Amino acid sequence: MEELRKVHLEAKRPAKPKYEPSGLGDKRLSLYGYSTETIHMLLLPMINNKKEALGSMGNDVPLACLSTFAPILYDYFKQLFAQVTNPPIDPFREKVVMSLQCPIGPEVNILKPAPKQVHRLWLKQPVISIADLEVLKQTTHRNWSAHVIDITFPASEGVPGFLKKLQSICEEAHEASKSNQIIVLSDRLAGTDRVPISSLLSLGAVHHHLIEMRARMKVALVVESGEAREVHHICVLLGYGADAICPYLALELASSLRDQGVLDTSLTDEVIFQNYAQAMQTGINKVMAKMGISTLQSYKGAQIFEAVGLADDVIDKCFKGTPSRLGGVTLETLAQEAFDRHKNTYCVAPDSLILRDTGHFHWRAGGEKHLNEPASIAALQESAINKSQSAYEKFKESTMESVRNCMLRGRFELRTLDQPLPLDEIESASEIVKRFATGAMSFGSISLEAHQTLAIAMNKVGGKSNTGEGGEDPERYLDREKRSSIKQVASGRFGVTSSYLAHADDLQIKMAQGAKPGEGGELPGYKVSADIAKTRHSVAGVGLISPPPHHDIYSIEDLAELIYDLKCANPRARISVKLVSEVGVGVVASGVAKGKAEHIVVSGHDGGTGASSWTGIKSAGLPWELGIAETHQVLVLNNLRSRIVLQADGQIRTGFDVVIAALLGADEIGFSTAPLIVMGCTMMRKCHLNTCPVGIATQDPILRKKFTGQPEHVINYMFMLAEEVRQLMAKLGVRTYQELVGRTDLLKVSESGSAKAKMLNLNLILQNALHMRPGVNIKGGSEVQDFQLENRLDNQLIDMAKGVLEGAEKSVDIEMKITNECRAFTSTLSYHISCKYDEQGLPDDQHINIRLKGSAGQSFCSFLVKGITVTLEGDANDYVGKGLSGGTVIIYPPKTSPFESHLNVIVGNVCLYGATSGRAYMRGIASERFAVRNSGAVAVVEGVGDHGCEYMTGGIVLILGLTGRNFAAGMSGGIAYVWDTDGKFSTKCNPELVELCKLEDKDDVELVKTLLHEFKELTGSLIAEQLINEFDIRRKEFVKVFPYEYQRVLKQKASEVTVNSIQQNHEPKIQDIEDSVADLSIEQKKLDKVRGFMKYPRETGLYRPADKRMKDWDEIYNFTHVRKGLRVQAARCMDCGVPFCQSNSHGCPLGNIIPKWNFLVFQNQWRQALNHLLQTNNFPEFTGRVCPAPCEGACVLGISEPSVTIKNIECAIIDHGFENGWITPQIPPFRTGKQVAVVGSGPSGLACAHQLNKAGHLVTVFERNDRVGGLLQYGIPTMKLSKSVVQRRVDLLAAEGITFKTNVNVGKDISAKELSEEYDAVVLCTGATWPRDLPLPGRQLGGIHFAMEFLESWQKKQLGANHNGPHAKDKNVIIIGGGDTGCDCIATSLRQGAASITTFEILPEPSPKRTADNPWPQWPRVFRVDYGHDEVKVRFGADPRVFSILTQEFIDDGQGHVSGVKTVNVEWTKDDSGRWQMNQVPGTEKVFPADLVLLAMGFLGPERAIADQLELTLDARSNFNTKDYKTNLPNVFAAGDCRRGQSLVVWAISEGRQAARSVDEFLNRGKTALPGPGGIVQPSSNPIACPV
Repeated sequence: MEELRKVHLEAKRPAKPKYEPSGLGDKRLSLYGYSTETIHMLLLPMINNKKEALGSMGNDVPLACLSTFAPILYDYFKQLFAQVTNPPIDPFREKVVMSLQCPIGPEVNILKPAPKQVHRLWLKQPVISIADLEVLKQTTHRNWSAHVIDITFPASEGVPGFLKKLQSICEEAHEASKSNQIIVLSDRLAGTDRVPISSLLSLGAVHHHLIEMRARMKVALVVESGEAREVHHICVLLGYGADAICPYLALELASSLRDQGVLDTSLTDEVIFQNYAQAMQTGINKVMAKMGISTLQSYKGAQIFEAVGLADDVIDKCFKGTPSRLGGVTLETLAQEAFDRHKNTYCVAPDSLILRDTGHFHWRAGGEKHLNEPASIAALQESAINKSQSAYEKFKESTMESVRNCMLRGRFELRTLDQPLPLDEIESASEIVKRFATGAMSFGSISLEAHQTLAIAMNKVGGKSNTGEGGEDPERYLDREKRSSIKQVASGRFGVTSSYLAHADDLQIKMAQGAKPGEGGELPGYKVSADIAKTRHSVAGVGLISPPPHHDIYSIEDLAELIYDLKCANPRARISVKLVSEVGVGVVASGVAKGKAEHIVVSGHDGGTGASSWTGIKSAGLPWELGIAETHQVLVLNNLRSRIVLQADGQIRTGFDVVIAALLGADEIGFSTAPLIVMGCTMMRKCHLNTCPVGIATQDPILRKKFTGQPEHVINYMFMLAEEVRQLMAKLGVRTYQELVGRTDLLKVSESGSAKAKMLNLNLILQNALHMRPGVNIKGGSEVQDFQLENRLDNQLIDMAKGVLEGAEKSVDIEMKITNECRAFTSTLSYHISCKYDEQGLPDDQHINIRLKGSAGQSFCSFLVKGITVTLEGDANDYVGKGLSGGTVIIYPPKTSPFESHLNVIVGNVCLYGATSGRAYMRGIASERFAVRNSGAVAVVEGVGDHGCEYMTGGIVLILGLTGRNFAAGMSGGIAYVWDTDGKFSTKCNPELVELCKLEDKDDVELVKTLLHEFKELTGSLIAEQLINEFDIRRKEFVKVFPYEYQRVLKQKASEVTVNSIQQNHEPKIQDIEDSVADLSIEQKKLDKVRGFMKYPRETGLYRPADKRMKDWDEIYNFTHVRKGLRVQAARCMDCGVPFCQSNSHGCPLGNIIPKWNFLVFQNQWRQALNHLLQTNNFPEFTGRVCPAPCEGACVLGISEPSVTIKNIECAIIDHGFENGWITPQIPPFRTGKQVAVVGSGPSGLACAHQLNKAGHLVTVFERNDRVGGLLQYGIPTMKLSKSVVQRRVDLLAAEGITFKTNVNVGKDISAKELSEEYDAVVLCTGATWPRDLPLPGRQLGGIHFAMEFLESWQKKQLGANHNGPHAKDKNVIIIGGGDTGCDCIATSLRQGAASITTFEILPEPSPKRTADNPWPQWPRVFRVDYGHDEVKVRFGADPRVFSILTQEFIDDGQGHVSGVKTVNVEWTKDDSGRWQMNQVPGTEKVFPADLVLLAMGFLGPERAIADQLELTLDARSNFNTKDYKTNLPNVFAAGDCRRGQSLVVWAISEGRQAARSVDEFLNRGKTALPGPGGIVQPSSNPIACPV
């Protein structure tokens, strides 16, 4: 490539290409499926950090084939990965074998040597810059030329044009291959009039067409793509034949964001590309390594993917040979989705201020469905905590809706009986729960408290919990209540000792993880606490790596060996193997069954994880429905099903999920995410940051204290789930769970769902295995696997050592002969010792000495415990000392052998893998991967092969000879000493994590000397003898391999000792108060957004001081003070994965994109923050002032801390927008000619009018009062909402073309019927203005008024009207009723000069904190002090509220005016049914003096005049009855309080927006481009014709 660049410059061509201007407003982003999430969560981190961003907690969005939001084609492909049949590779620690370099261009016959074989273009990696693409396009060097094929076509040609163009691209490519060496497939010309065909579709079609025409080897295929930007996209393109890819739009966008200050302005275009390309290279390597592929040449064109949901015509045309088992969308559907994206981009979007973000990663109101969404999570937690069946029903309902939209199983329905079986005939819940297990979540990924809670719960119900790969502390596994029944053995072998294995019911080999199959993991040092280090046999503060492969499993035979090893290490345990669903998993499972596994878990792709790249989470693995069905069928076909207990795992939630899994073949069910949610998880998706605010996925001691989960909560969930399963079994006519297994005949495909969903062909899943091979036993585990343990040499050994085992003898010496058929020697002996003595091994005064001669088989001395010394004269196979647990292994060649030991191999590969303690002396060379993951053993050997001491975290290794390459890769702890005999060790060592030091330290020298003497003494090593004799001379030839992280921890410990000693002698320096309060402006510059919720307190000074504000009618808010600390408050927002704040089930009815605009304020991107705010909320200046902020009530931070000040930030954003002149009239570019009347100008009416005006309709708003604004104008006092703020918005709406008619009372001044006939549509937004009265004796007296009458008359007076209404000056005021209106009456009365103010509330005083029946995220029913209460307390010295009081009578002053109110106290108790009952308290009668009584008890509904005139149907609460905002009249709609009942301003705005959408749809005959909930334009099954 350098040569071509040079020629390009010499030809005087421009060195720097022209970048198209981009930015967040770039239309092309929407065209190619970008979202704000894509940019901020994927693209920017790649450029800033040179690597992919991490995510956590799995994938819970719909498969592409179920999504209605037109996903791009790449999303239909899932990466395949290696499991069992070949190992994945660690692309980081073993990058020595990885290569992305690749020659491209014409290839000649490799069987005929010729110079042309090397006449190719050599690329160092496949992602090329825009500059390099220009070089390729224009090259003429060495007679090469390039041909650019435009893969766009005219939008006017429609879907037929798409299909025609795809064929013409193939033909053009074939023609170009005859005279060009490079073909560039480019979508650059896409735009207003041209629709792009997916780069992947075009590439696949061309690649396969050229293969068929025998022309593929003649050209390089280069893709110039606007849609490719993620690692997965690049990998799919490479897999289907791309030689190079230029993701030009991603690079142009990054360049523009740099210019706009979003990215570091010092980054050049070249640096941006290099950073992006480096992140891509890392990601591509990782994806290739999942499959065990190390070079790009092997990966290119290999099609290592499965398509999920693509029809045969797509596969045959473009992806021939790719498995696509479900059928699905056709080329025509893909064409339609391309047009959908084009329409959304270039058609007039009346209300799209930001790039559409459907919530593919984090949940968004109105976006893609997620299985984990606020309503489900809240209901599940409430049901489990309070054992509430009604809450469980809510959870089931909301979850089932998500399942139907997101999951394959949602496409199934059960074939139920007309009459269910009696429940008492169905297997009991206590038996069903025994089939349940919790998932493999390690102590390390989750906190000790969470891990232990799961274990206690599952032990109580008779199910099983799983340690995960992080091991388990002896204190727990020796406690039957707290232990995890399933002990996992994973690639990291953390804490896998003989005792750990001996105290298990199941031993599970983790071959892959559903959320990130084929990938390893890493626990960073800051998460490795002292407890975790102890459990994992490592050092606190030192990072721990789980490699992708088990280094003792490189084939199915190796897996069989590990199964055998574990069975020998615990003959009582059931041996399990965990696999992940992918095509062919059934064949793999058959091999596993033949390898003698007794239990198989098949995980789905959507399971959770503590940390993984988003590529792994989103793009690898398949649904468990496919995996379980395939595994069950293949096991039955091979008559292996009876040997295996089969478990399904992956986002299983409800009884329906459990029954589906059973019907497809699962004997047991695994749960992970659901139990975490039950324990308090809110799906923050921040597990990888150690900032879990509920103390589950964190090791932070402060956050762990916030954990509130209880075993009982998990137990409650498991039993409610089991009861649901029983009910479904009864409906199916099945009495026992076992009868469900494999009964696919009880399933049918649902006839409902989207058009795309109906295209899926689920017949492969629904095949009944017993029809394939009738008569086979399918009862899992009914046939025992034969391990032939009775033939083991260990049996003799145990007999000989019985005296020591039983304590009768102190020691025993045993001599035996061994052959290589004897595998896992001593592991069963160690098991018996561990059962008796646990981790300690034999007591210090007891010994078993075994002397052997011969050749030992695999896993010699695996899991050998303390007290056993094995000396072998001979040699041994692979895995010597695997999991060494305190024993001593000595191996030397036969004394009669003539060869030199230091030149010959004496033990096989992967010796001391996962050793935790003990000693090993091996006279000779150890093969590859010696002491992998050694965490405590001391070993001496005379040489090692490649990858020695890989991932080592502890222990000492002394190597007296040569090493192979890649020594110490991933070594984070322990020390290795190497005798560098040829001086070349530094070239063989991986230097990333270790420092190579000289052997100088006195302790080191003494240690090496001691080991040399021991080695000579025990093995007779001549090398050791030589070194002892020549030590002073040879010492300088030794190299100490010392991990940096281990050094850091050791230094830290030393400094802590020093600091502690200093602190004992010196008092800490106390700062002056001026010093301790840092400059706010400096502090804000270095704010911590990740941990801001832990560091910064909530701002409480929201209002001006009460003693000052109550003297005026100005707005009460302390805007200046709040604005100063706004970024600090924004830093407290945790950017939740499931933001409850924007959920209309508990949080914001508008679906405000709160975390996003909080983040933008934090970044000082106010204009973008404003756009995000206005995308969902027409009037933030209103809600930011008067809304009670349900969003804050639902804020996740509010579970344990004061919530984020969302309302303040919202208000500041909109006010900032007005101050900067950003809010200007937006006049619609076109008018439809349709006329709409909106009755009522409150928040609902104004929002509806605003939206309809944006859509181009002619809107007239009718208001019966003299000013526009309704409740906003006259129902809310001016000190709470300035009338200038209201008028400012009204003026804007008028300037945008909305007509306002005041003093028109529809129903009186003009007939509602006339209105409906005159206008194309009428929207009733009249509010709920019929007040609730209090019909008591004396109600007719003067001085008793409705609250709204009092407030409205005063507002009119303030605005200059000659209006005399009730006034509080010098009066004793009593307000009956609380709420916002009551508080407004208090504050208004106070300012008018009331003599006294008292408020009556019939309910008891709320608790200062949430009660059990008011769980988060429900609106917190707690004691609050609002602005009016505070002011009265300042003026009169006491809070004005009197609780638990009942009004009985209004007292007459004798002149027809009220003078007092007679009351009695009440008390509230629960009756037997749990309902609250009110009882009067005798003797508590009291008369309160009153000159003015205000009734603030809410409203009963809308006034009746309009309903009567239009003959509208009312609901049970006297509100207008509607469906989708439509009344029983075709062109009359209703929204706001008149439709849903008295509510909040924010609900009214939401109602108005959605009613407008419904009206627009009505006027446009089923089409609308107005956004739905959350500001997201919804997909339409009825495509909108594009006017451009």
